[in-house]
Amino acid sequence: MDQIKSALEGVDLMPLIEEGFVAYSDGRSVVPPVGELVFKNPPGDVHIKYGYIQGDEYYCIKIASGFYDNEKLGLPGGSGMMLLFRQQTGESVCVLHDEAYLTDIRTAVAGAISAKLLAPEDVSAIGVIGTGVQARLQVEHLDGVVACKEVAVWGRTPEKVTLYKSDMTSKGYTVTVCDSPAIVAQRSNLIVTTTPATEPLLSANDISPGTHITAMGSDTHEKRELDGAILASADLVVADSIPQCR
Repeated sequence: MDQIKSALEGVDLMPLIEEGFVAYSDGRSVVPPVGELVFKNPPGDVHIKYGYIQGDEYYCIKIASGFYDNEKLGLPGGSGMMLLFRQQTGESVCVLHDEAYLTDIRTAVAGAISAKLLAPEDVSAIGVIGTGVQARLQVEHLDGVVACKEVAVWGRTPEKVTLYKSDMTSKGYTVTVCDSPAIVAQRSNLIVTTTPATEPLLSANDISPGTHITAMGSDTHEKRELDGAILASADLVVADSIPQCR
């Protein structure tokens, strides 16, 4: 893990991930449907993703998991690894035992890219639904994309909300704790949802015109953070992979 983190120091990841999105949209990448395992007792899911860019030297297989009761065991909720191979020979090159770190960073940078291109020019406050790893990284990676340092947050567990406020305050943000997701939406015009919710947390009536929403938590069919009416009434809906949203 230390080797992986040190290799990323000083690297501007945004243009690299933007390049990946462009390659995908141009049809230069090969990305089969995601493999998925869903567990109910305890609740969790495992995603197996794989792909390559045509003409590149490597292909990659990623295994990423989220087990939502792990905190009770003193374990991180997410884990995983990546396997890198040569396209020409199939030889294994390396095993990146990143414990979901690379996935977390990629997801946060993707959120920053969407905000750079689509968020309002004047962000009054960043609204955050959730208090986990992405609730932190998404906000931190907005630094340099938007000037706003005001954060409105809601989470289900008061202790986690308190810790989130303390952590983000120490990083220079002014954090307001809200009693509901709707109040977060009322205070914000850039909202990030970062939960594994299975019932909508925000409705269309909660959202003000001109609001940008980065909804990254609903990555399996049974998850749902936004009411369908929000998508139906949006001026623009953008997905990094439309087939994976169907």
